[in-house]
Formats: sequence, structure tokens, C-alpha cells
Amino acid sequence: MPKVIPDLDEMTPGVFKETFRKIIEVKERAGLKALLDNPPDLFDRAKLYGTQYKNGSWNWASNIWSRSAANTVVIEDDSQLQREHKLLLMRVLEHILAQGPLIKVDGIVGKPGTKASMHARVYVDPQFPDLAYRWKQLVFDAPPDGEPDVEVFVVPHYLGNPKIPGTDRMLMVMRFPHHNFTVITASSYQGEIKKAVLTHWIFHVYKRGGTGEHAALREFTVKTVSGEWKRIVMAVWGLTGTGKSTHGLYVWTENNSKVYQREFGINPLEYVRDQAIKNDDIIAIFEDTVIGSERGAWTKTEDLTPEQEAMWRAAMSPHALHENTEFDENGYPSFKGELFQYFGMMNRNSRSVLRLEDTGYFDGDVQSSGPLNVAIFLSPGYFTEWAWMKIEDPALAAKVLADGRTIGHPAQSKEVIGKIRYVARFAQPFTMGVSNTAHVVRFYEFLKRRAERGDPIQVYMFNNTGRIIAKYRWVERELDGRVLEVPEPILVEKNGVPKAVGGERPTIEETELFILQAVRGAVEYKPHPVWGDKVLIPKHVPGLSDERLSQLDPTSYLEMEEFRRLLKAQIEVSKYWLDRNCPNLPKEIYEAMDF
Repeated sequence: MPKVIPDLDEMTPGVFKETFRKIIEVKERAGLKALLDNPPDLFDRAKLYGTQYKNGSWNWASNIWSRSAANTVVIEDDSQLQREHKLLLMRVLEHILAQGPLIKVDGIVGKPGTKASMHARVYVDPQFPDLAYRWKQLVFDAPPDGEPDVEVFVVPHYLGNPKIPGTDRMLMVMRFPHHNFTVITASSYQGEIKKAVLTHWIFHVYKRGGTGEHAALREFTVKTVSGEWKRIVMAVWGLTGTGKSTHGLYVWTENNSKVYQREFGINPLEYVRDQAIKNDDIIAIFEDTVIGSERGAWTKTEDLTPEQEAMWRAAMSPHALHENTEFDENGYPSFKGELFQYFGMMNRNSRSVLRLEDTGYFDGDVQSSGPLNVAIFLSPGYFTEWAWMKIEDPALAAKVLADGRTIGHPAQSKEVIGKIRYVARFAQPFTMGVSNTAHVVRFYEFLKRRAERGDPIQVYMFNNTGRIIAKYRWVERELDGRVLEVPEPILVEKNGVPKAVGGERPTIEETELFILQAVRGAVEYKPHPVWGDKVLIPKHVPGLSDERLSQLDPTSYLEMEEFRRLLKAQIEVSKYWLDRNCPNLPKEIYEAMDF
């Protein structure tokens, strides 16, 4: 039989795909089964590797407990292909040739029939049927014999992986945006597959006139202060661990409304009706509509409690498909993070595939009922942030998006815990094909046109999981040959996890109360002490005392000179990261925070 796999120096992305097809043909010509095509017994195969909990749900464990962003490369052009890249492509083909039949599953991402619809085909090593099954539950049905827009090859084995050229990091994941495929090795974390497909989808959405954003989508109708009922189409941006699912899947109910009545003297259900959860993770924003990516949700369930009623209901459903989710003494799923460990740390990244129907607030449609009118950026910090701020200037709003400033969480990776990070668009690892800058500019143009039409998108920045003035020290950092003095939070380890010392933060209910009162038009504001009317600070929020608002105000703890020094340092550091993550921004965005 002639040689099937080409020599290393002949390997290119196109040759990889051609050779894969040849391997399938060679096996089938020999009378062997090369593919298990969307097998109907996939769940039964997956059960062999899972644990069924007492409520009927299932759990699987992965060998890596966060996505391998640091071990991922994106090849935008064939000229970037180096020997290490070619070697991993060859090793994947060698394994596929020798391995038994791959599991093939097809799905549509983005509402079928819309401009966001994309057919994805995923090939999974047969030893990992749970990965294929769980991904299939997230997406819409696709014809198995249809032509896919993108393909993902998943071989979660160690294949003698080379290191990423010029680094000491193992090469595990390779993306080829212009050849429409991704290769995944060494990791059995389900997020690798989900994010691979969605990364291609973000590029797909951009090519169709929208921008793909790392945000949740939620709707409700609210009674404004003028007594009118207004439909709210709300997107919530944020990295893992910042509360995107918490607030993107939040609903006000008869049960949790008792907390609001007790704590704030307000019943949210007097002001809200027709609540709908649309999407939990990646969305397509077009000027006239918003389209969710998936029919299910794969969400972090760390510290989930019954008060987060919609999420809790879905996560405790027998239909839930858990990953790295521990059990309690009675054999039921537990989200407390007190049993499972990862590198000696208590588990901080339990995940679950949820049916949106099980939340009780999904109407079956992942597309919005109208254009976006509320945008919330979850951008936690330690020094200069109020709990909630309203951004009036489109350029400054675009810079917040471009910065993607956040605090590292164990679910992002264990190396970044507690550190201030700049992750452009809160989605940098998922952007390819075009730059982050192109997405930011497109969203900026959406904001400007809406403002010019007299129907502006309300934009907010929340510090919900950060701290209002944590303890810090000034340190020197060299950035691009310049030595800057910057603030650094003082972190201490609690249960193996570094955490900031001191500072205030809002509760989930306080943040949801602010959302409710803000979209009703009931919040009174004052200008930001540095940015003026570009950014508004809550002066009065019905239901919250003036004393509590003062506790959530950084200037309550700092002299104005120190506040300005902190803010200036933040702006200087942000520009350093913008030059790398979001280069060539329009000047009005790049300098929007300057003072």
C-alpha cells in the first residue's frame, strides 16, 4: 500500500486537510470503518467514562481544568508555519491513521437560517465520546451530509508535542482561520472544543457584517419611571469568573424577590415582566439584531446557590451534563468547591452543559426581539472603579471594550489568579481572521450611529467581582523601556487561591437592583470626578442608602490626588496593552480616558 502521510517539509494546512480525506478513503476502500457518523448511541458510549449522580445527571472529569490559551497558536498565513507546527499536524494525521474510527458530529452555531448560521463539523478521538456528545447538546441540528463551514479535529492525547517556537510552552492547539479548521491535542477539557468552534464563528459573524462578542444575552420588559413598558435587550460582557453567567442568566422570581423586599424595600416583579434568557456565552451583534450562538449553555457553576434560580434549576436538572463538578455526601451535584482538587487547589472551575429550557425562562429563540439597547462590561479592578458606572461617551465605551481589563480567575488559568489583566474585548483568545481593533471599531460605529439617531445604547461598566480600594503598594514596572510606578494589589492565599486584601464589593442582589433601577430611568447620577460627563456615577439608587453608595465609591477612601495618580497609572498600563492587543485604534478611542 502506498504511503499516505506526506513528509514533514511538504506539510501545509491545505495538505493536512487533503491527507485527512485520503486517510478516510484508504480505510473505507479497505472495508474498514473510518468514521462513526453522528452515532445514535453516543450517550451510551459516553456513560462508560462518566459518573451518574443521584439526581440522574452525569459528570465527567477532564485532564486539564481550564482552556489552554497559553498553548494555542493561530496561523493566519502559511508563511508562519514552522517545523514545530508541521510536526504536530503530522502527528495528528499519524494518530488518526492508526486509531479506530473517529466520532463525527455536526452542528449549527448561530440561529439556523439567519446571517449568523454556521455549520461546524467536529471529529473526536473515539476514546472521548463524552466530548462529542456534550458539544452536540449545545448546538443546533445540522445535516450530517451537508458541507461544513469549519472543521475541528480533537485528539486529546499527548503526541510527543513540540514546544511553541521561541517559548518553553507545549504546543497543544492550532487554529487556521483562513483554512477553516482547528486542531486540538493533549486536553480533554470540553471548553477547547466549544471555544474552537466559537472562535471560528466570531470570524464568520464579522464577515457577515456583525461583531462576535464574549457576552451573554438576556431580555425583559421593564416599567419605566414614566409608567411606560420598555423592552430591554441586554448584553453582558466578561471573562470567565467575572459574573457573566451570573448576570446573563439572572431572573427575578417570587422567591428571590423576598430578598429585595427585605433588603431594599422593593419588589422587582412590580416592574418586570416577560423575562427571557437568550444565550450565555458568545453572541453576534448586528446593528438591527443580536443572535445567540448556541441552543444550550456551558457555564461555570462555582459557588452557584439556589438564589440564582434559573441557573440553579438548570444545573440541578437530571439533564445537566457536568464537568469537574463534585458531589455531596448524598451523591448529588455540589458547587461548593470543597472536595475536588486541581494541582492541590480546591476546585474553582466546575462546569455544566445546561438546557436553556431547564432554566424555565427560555422561549426557544436565541435571537433578540429587537436591537441591543443595554451593554454591560464586567471590568473588575482594585483601585479606581465604582461598583457601577454609566458611560456616556461612545469612544470611552469602545476603549473599555478594547482594554478588556479584568482580574484573573482560576477558571482562566492558575497562573493569572488575582492579577490585573488586559484581554482585548474580553475575548482576545477567541479573535482571529481579523484584528480585535476591527471588531472594536465596528462596535464603535454601531454606538455612534445609534446615538445620532436619538436611540443610544445604554453602556455600563461594573466592578462586581473586584474590590473598591483593596490594599495595594506602589511598585516599579518596566514597560517598553519606560519605568512606571504602578499600583499592585496585596494578595494572600486562602485555600490555595490568591485573594485581594480589604476593599468593598457589591452583592449580586445590589448589582441586579442597580440594573433594574438604571434601565427604569430611576437612578440619579453625578459626573465622574476626572472624566466629567463622559462617565456618570450613581448619586442615588432607589432601594440603596446613601451610606451604602458611599461604601462603593473609591473616593470615599482616597484623597483626590491619590485617585488621579492611580487612574493615570491605569491609563498608561492600558495603552501598553492596547499597543499589543488592539493596535492602530482610532485616536479618539485610544486617548478617550486621557486627562
